[in-house]
Amino acid sequence: MAEKYSLEILNRLNLFYQLINNMTDLVFLTKVNQDKSLSYVILNKPAKDLYGLTNECFGKQIEEVLPNNAYQIIKGKYEEAMEKKRPIKYEDMVSVSPLLENNNHGIIYWESTITPVFNQDGECTHLLAIVRDLTEQREKEYEIRRIKDRFELVWNSVADVMFTFDKNENIVSVNKAFEKLLGWTAEDLVKKKSISFIPEEDKEDLRKVIERVKSGETVTSHEVKRMTKSGEMIYFLGSFSPLFDHNGDWDGGVVAYKNITQRKKYEDKLKELALHDPLTGIPNRTYFSQCLKTEMEKAKRTNLLLSVFVLDIDHFKEINDTYGHDIGDEVLKEFAMRVKKAIRKNDFLARIGGDEFVILIPELTEKTKVIEIADRIQQCLGDEWIVANENVKITSSIGISFYNQFDLEEKTLFKNADLALYEAKKKGKNNYQIYNDQKTG
Repeated sequence: MAEKYSLEILNRLNLFYQLINNMTDLVFLTKVNQDKSLSYVILNKPAKDLYGLTNECFGKQIEEVLPNNAYQIIKGKYEEAMEKKRPIKYEDMVSVSPLLENNNHGIIYWESTITPVFNQDGECTHLLAIVRDLTEQREKEYEIRRIKDRFELVWNSVADVMFTFDKNENIVSVNKAFEKLLGWTAEDLVKKKSISFIPEEDKEDLRKVIERVKSGETVTSHEVKRMTKSGEMIYFLGSFSPLFDHNGDWDGGVVAYKNITQRKKYEDKLKELALHDPLTGIPNRTYFSQCLKTEMEKAKRTNLLLSVFVLDIDHFKEINDTYGHDIGDEVLKEFAMRVKKAIRKNDFLARIGGDEFVILIPELTEKTKVIEIADRIQQCLGDEWIVANENVKITSSIGISFYNQFDLEEKTLFKNADLALYEAKKKGKNNYQIYNDQKTG
């Protein structure tokens, strides 16, 4: 019977050693000797392999079998556990033999749990240390941190304005370019939801873009206007990309804005040059034609009158011949300025070539209004002119036509005004004539 009991004990011990040797965690059972020195009682195979220990280390004081730096750390932690009389947990790094596999070039990260064991008299007799290898976990954390640091470096180094928003369309993060150019920080935008850098007229456009992003589409090369903290308007070329959660559901988006304000200003300048007369600065024939088409369509809808004036400077060739073209140019600029002052704010003056100008008079409720405008122009031109230090009389002939037959074409409207101008010239110049009305002003 005794032999059977001993065999069971032996089998249990064999099973115990088999179990702990197959553990990936390191197991150290340390005896606390009478003189308070420490010696190993049980080590599983991973524990032995860590420091290259053998069975010969059992019974020896641990400072004799461990590297001094490792011993000093372990001794301090063991003493802490005995003093606190409860398990303690800590993390550290341990240098190991570079011959060991997967040792991260001689550094292993450990999480140790040390549990003191007491006898019935309250004396600590043993210390059980379970040590878990955190190297792989820490390396993954380090890699994630490294990737995050690199991302933040790129995020904050790019010149383009960038920000992210969540599925509730709230701003989550902004980069340094956003803060520098638009003036708000992520903290500003998170704390105060009422802050908006979207102009009112652009909000509907943004709503449509967000709906496309929600469906998983990436919207690129989309021109937008955004407002800075100081109220300045900036033009951007926007790129909107969706973000998804771990289930593949839409979870917000990331936006990149490329500042194209200077380009837009340049384009606007080119457009202005293309649509304006370089000498007088007023619109040219092309611009006038565009506006006329728009106003003709509007007149059809509103049933209001529209009128076109064609006017030129009487005897302008003589001015050029007498005083030279430079003086002639000054006369043209002064002429444009005076006429512009004489017409209404919503009337449209353009130079269509040489000394020939046109005026678009929209939204007329009655024909007599054009007579008032023509009289003001004639009066304004009648004021004193100083040309090359001489008093000179400058007058103008004006032809007027109406767009009151909505099947008229643009060129017919112009032709009618030209015919009226020709009639004004025939009647001695310095007067205005209305097409199909031979009555002079």
